[in-house]
Amino acid sequence: MANKKKNSEAAPTPEQQACAASSSRKKQRKTYVSKTVKIVLVVIGVLAMLLSVSAMACSGLMSQPEDTSGYKLTGGVAATINGTNLTEDTVTKQIMSMRTSYGYTKDKDWAQYLVDNDLTPKKYRKQLIDSYTQQILLQQAQKENGVTVSDEEVEKAWKDACKSAGGAKAFKKTLKTYGYTEDTYRDSLKESLAQQKLKDAVAPTSKPKDSEIVDYINENLSSYNDARRSSNILIKVDSDASDEDKAAAKAKAQECLDKINSGELSFEDAVEQYSEDTGSKEKKGDVGWDKLTTFVDSYQTALEGLNKGDVSEVVESTYGYHIIKCTDYFHVDNQVDDINQVPKAIKKYVSNVVKTQAASTAYSEWLEQYKKNADITVNPMPKDVPYNVSLKGVTKSSTDDSSTTK
Repeated sequence: MANKKKNSEAAPTPEQQACAASSSRKKQRKTYVSKTVKIVLVVIGVLAMLLSVSAMACSGLMSQPEDTSGYKLTGGVAATINGTNLTEDTVTKQIMSMRTSYGYTKDKDWAQYLVDNDLTPKKYRKQLIDSYTQQILLQQAQKENGVTVSDEEVEKAWKDACKSAGGAKAFKKTLKTYGYTEDTYRDSLKESLAQQKLKDAVAPTSKPKDSEIVDYINENLSSYNDARRSSNILIKVDSDASDEDKAAAKAKAQECLDKINSGELSFEDAVEQYSEDTGSKEKKGDVGWDKLTTFVDSYQTALEGLNKGDVSEVVESTYGYHIIKCTDYFHVDNQVDDINQVPKAIKKYVSNVVKTQAASTAYSEWLEQYKKNADITVNPMPKDVPYNVSLKGVTKSSTDDSSTTK
């Protein structure tokens, strides 16, 4: 399994801070069975406030929760977006919440953070306002386009997320680590579903033509050429298994391979009789194309040495012992000339990529124009907001000491 990369402890940029509620992170786990687990996680514990931003936007007024002690609030309006007021106190509380969460409670530490990230208090405020503004505009656009999300849709998304994470109990535990409760996560799911529906409404895309798929593959041929499809037989070994257990598992794998090589068992029958990989066993051992997923290194190395129809020797990985069969191979010498040269699975994968890219471009163009057409007024920053610290004499930290998010 791939090593997990430790999350950075650097504070979020204004865009990251304001968009935490609607952001999603794909967490890929490298496995021998080409399984990608997708879990949406919040990385900053400001969900409740951000969800209130969305809700207030629908009603036309950005109001404030009760005061926070420890600093002065100025009141007033930071920005007006198509008649919706974003209060100055909303912006102030958000910035001060971040400062507290990341240990920048002292003005000197806050000033250092700003300098290290090429920011000033005014720039930070402006970027945060821009992010809030986009959230408000998207809420307004959803209303204009009749976008709604039913409780049933949220429930399905919740169940899918729980299933991908290994069950509701495990998922709730993970959510708690990231500052979520089930209710707040369901709220973020609803918002994500609404935004996807909005994209579908304002930037619809059609199925890519075969010629578009061929062009994309040729432009990215190194990513797909020499792809291999494989099937897998696994004899599992627990991470804490004894040497005796490991030896027994390896012997069992060798026994299986010997029967395949002698013709006593076909590979497919051996999968049924020996394999302990429940996911691929249901598909006669098939784990798909290596260019469309990620395998552990030992598996990938062994697969790359096989031609179509070849069966590997016993291959050891962190999961146990594998026997691998290369079931298909894709290769063109110079370029793809006809869509029929492309395996169906790769064609389908690339078709989704092309469609997603086209939708993303169309949506970005729509959003840019929607912003241009909006009536947006950003008011000057009050001088006495608590995050307006002096940067005089502050220089950038060294590379080793800086907590820059860049």
